[in-house]
Amino acid sequence: MYHRFCKAPLPLLAVLVLLLSGCGQRSEPLLRIASNVWPGYEMVYLARELKYFDTNQIRLVEFPSATAGIQALAAGSVEGAMLTLDEVLGARAEGLSLQVVAVLDVSVGADVLLARPSITSLQELRGKRIGVEHSAVGAIMLDAVLSGAGLTMDDVEVVHTTVNRHPGVYREGKVDAVITFEPVRTRLIKEGAVQLFDSSEIVGRIVDVLAVLPKAAERSPSAISTLVAAHFSARDHWLQNPDQASPILARRLLLQPEEVAGAYTGIQLTDLATNRTFLQGPAPKLEEAAERLSDTMVRAGLLDARPDLSGLVDGSHLPD
Repeated sequence: MYHRFCKAPLPLLAVLVLLLSGCGQRSEPLLRIASNVWPGYEMVYLARELKYFDTNQIRLVEFPSATAGIQALAAGSVEGAMLTLDEVLGARAEGLSLQVVAVLDVSVGADVLLARPSITSLQELRGKRIGVEHSAVGAIMLDAVLSGAGLTMDDVEVVHTTVNRHPGVYREGKVDAVITFEPVRTRLIKEGAVQLFDSSEIVGRIVDVLAVLPKAAERSPSAISTLVAAHFSARDHWLQNPDQASPILARRLLLQPEEVAGAYTGIQLTDLATNRTFLQGPAPKLEEAAERLSDTMVRAGLLDARPDLSGLVDGSHLPD
């Protein structure tokens, strides 16, 4: 899987280089978390810069793709990852019993359909080439776009392409429109692309989470709780001090500081109260969302069957 990532497999040597780079002779930390660049994941990196946690205990490991991060999970090189919910479900289907310990964000407009300026409505996508990731989120967005346009899959040409190639295929004229997300959205709009649809019209269906392996929850629960608390503290810092936080966030997002706020326009960084509804109580909201998403993935051919969802949610690491 699957969303917000380069899907091409990362060679094992490259994985090892990424993990070991800069490590020297230090002992391994209690908790290593994989991620790729996405605005909703950046609060933990902001927390690292603000020294909200001990980097000798918790290490953030950046990969070029979620696929590479999931490979590292399978290899035991990291204990957790920041992923979309569909990526978690795909990993569980492959035998990785990931547990969601925090809901980081909900897309409320960050996932978009961009088209060439000559295309002014969704209906004009008929007969056009649409670039999209072969993912659950891609399937959700494409289905919503076609429904809004009154079109079917037979009316368009779907070009499956990973997000790292979205700018290239658009600039090279290989697609007429592309379903993508930040920070690619900001870059292509600056180059003249027009936004015709976004995930604000399907709120609650695209969710990003922090997930860990059961062994991490057993071995280092305090480190997980510390990282979750740091995420929420950094979120509060960003919302209260955007001028101070924007330059830090801009470096990793490859944006100008004044562009950072725009990258979060379509993202709801979920607060603690929302996380409690997602992860705690007799009927955690995330379990219901996972069931619906699993069914969508099966219909789209992304899963053979709904994975075992037992133990998916663990709200015990949320701050009091």
